[in-house]
Amino acid sequence: MTPERHKILFPVDFSARSVLAAPYVKTWVDRLDAALDTLHVVDRDAVPSEQEDELPDLIEKRMADLKHFSDRHFGENVASCTVVAGGIADQIEHFAKREEIDVIMMPRDHQTLATRFFQDSLTAALLERCTASVWTTEHLDEVPAMPRNILCAVHFEQDASLDAQNDRMLQTVRELASRFEASVAFLYVERESRDSGEADTDLEPWKMRAQEFFGSSVKLLRKSGDVITAISDTAKELGADLIVVGRTRPETIGLGRQVHLLRIDHATHRPVLSIW
Repeated sequence: MTPERHKILFPVDFSARSVLAAPYVKTWVDRLDAALDTLHVVDRDAVPSEQEDELPDLIEKRMADLKHFSDRHFGENVASCTVVAGGIADQIEHFAKREEIDVIMMPRDHQTLATRFFQDSLTAALLERCTASVWTTEHLDEVPAMPRNILCAVHFEQDASLDAQNDRMLQTVRELASRFEASVAFLYVERESRDSGEADTDLEPWKMRAQEFFGSSVKLLRKSGDVITAISDTAKELGADLIVVGRTRPETIGLGRQVHLLRIDHATHRPVLSIW
């Protein structure tokens, strides 16, 4: 997120999940005093070739639908309503980059063990390709729209890009904690093979930066073992209703397409905000 007015993008597909996600989006827009853009993408691959001539009429109809949806759920809070045709992931990525979006809010369908790895290509693709933060969950009816307890999972290596990401996460969490009047806990899941002295060396610069933002009382919980399990268990122990993570974690979260982030959502039943 930038110090300027935040910009939130809400891709709308007119499904039940879009309706269920609307209160979450409105809460974030109101609390962050953000500009909201709603976007609908007409999937060209789903339009039969013989109906290509009807595409302009379909776009016009979808624009009317999107304006109705936006007016109903967000009123005057919508900065723009946009309908485009093309590949869904491509168009969302292009719009987010062009409009310098800070957060993409993307609800997901509930999925089985197999389908969440192989069929949820849209959210995974955006996590892989977009530099905007991505908020996502498949459990829209299980946590309140207003997060009151935030769990931020951090990772440390001798890597400059990871240090930059951790700093962006600290800035984002500080902003969210202030706007939502929420408590914050940080979690570091260590590799079991790592020496404690080595970990302390990597942690020290982060601790100093965290104290600048949250005071000397800031605490970092430390666990070892499986990352997904540790995050899930800690979220339940603390009653966290929002998980904040980074997107580049060697051997775990950053492995290939970002399916591990989707696994965190699936395991914790809490929304996940992924910071690039």
